[in-house]
Amino acid sequence: MNQSAIQPYLQSIGLTGQLGLIMATFLVVETLLKSPMGHLGDRFGRRPLIVGGALISCMTALGMTMARTVSTILPLRALDGVAAAAIWPTLIAAVGGSVPPEKRTSAMSALTVTYIAGVAIGPLIGGITNDRTGSKIASFYLVSALFLFTAIIAFFFTPHMSKEDSAAAHSSESHMKLGDFLISLKLIPDLIFLSFAAFFAVGLLMPIIKLFAMDELHLSETGYGAMIVPIALGVGLTSLAAGRVGDRWGKTLAVRVGISLTALGMWAAAFSHISWQFAIAGIVIGMGFVLAMPAWMALISDIAAPRVRGAVVGTLGTSQGIGAVIGAWLGAYLYATVGLTIFGMHITKQYLPFYISAVALTLCMIVGIASIKEHDTRRIGA
Repeated sequence: MNQSAIQPYLQSIGLTGQLGLIMATFLVVETLLKSPMGHLGDRFGRRPLIVGGALISCMTALGMTMARTVSTILPLRALDGVAAAAIWPTLIAAVGGSVPPEKRTSAMSALTVTYIAGVAIGPLIGGITNDRTGSKIASFYLVSALFLFTAIIAFFFTPHMSKEDSAAAHSSESHMKLGDFLISLKLIPDLIFLSFAAFFAVGLLMPIIKLFAMDELHLSETGYGAMIVPIALGVGLTSLAAGRVGDRWGKTLAVRVGISLTALGMWAAAFSHISWQFAIAGIVIGMGFVLAMPAWMALISDIAAPRVRGAVVGTLGTSQGIGAVIGAWLGAYLYATVGLTIFGMHITKQYLPFYISAVALTLCMIVGIASIKEHDTRRIGA
């Protein structure tokens, strides 16, 4: 809801031309801080970062209701990037440290289910809130309340550290030197590249997908949210099963099949022109995501020793963020400029981000099949 509310609000105050800059500001800050925040979680515990990040986003959402200029919006989006950097690597590392390796894909699937549910329901609830009130800032008040609720839940129910994390923190070699850590990242160039390319594909659509639905499919904010609901239902029905399938198939095969489905779904979206076609393509993309992402996060948790798990998750998150930043800037730029003619086929500016995203995901599929192996013996921080 937080991300979905930005586009129509900027359009309402005449700042659509600054959309790419504003979205990129959030992504750049999140990208730069993911690895440091992950390291802080490794050293000082998971709970403080989740609670602190949620409280920051609670305040920035309130600030957005009063922001009318780029100079006031950019600092708020930067602070929101700090919050996101604190929350997401910490959550993934916390789940990874809470279950044994053979159950990690299922555990990550549970995390992914809740994430997908929130992403799916958020735009609908936010859209209804805005449409019913006739205001483009009403949903920000709801966002603020939800982040406050998140902070309260995390404070009372999130363990400070898992048993595995706690044991690593109290070991005689609990912390890894920065130089040694950076050198060890040379073991996973394929994972770093896949993180970049996959989120470059996602980033291309982040700033424009809601505007595309409103401009090209002629949907209201509520209509856009309603289009996402069947996608969420289709994805939700397969989410928890996907985690068990990942445990049964093995993490490598689950990642490969999942990435292949997302690429196929994105190609379908690139050739879609009415809302039900986009809904079907979205279901395929979502099914691929919920199959690949839990197995991917479990694979990362296996490769990273507990004492550096947050830092490794954060580093790969940085690669994701760089890809998302470049993708978001390019997607917004293409949507506002001109199309492309290639091999005699003209692609309009509204559809060009979908085609480039499909190409990037196809490249991810090829690299994933070629490089990710079952029973990976690489280990960072061991």
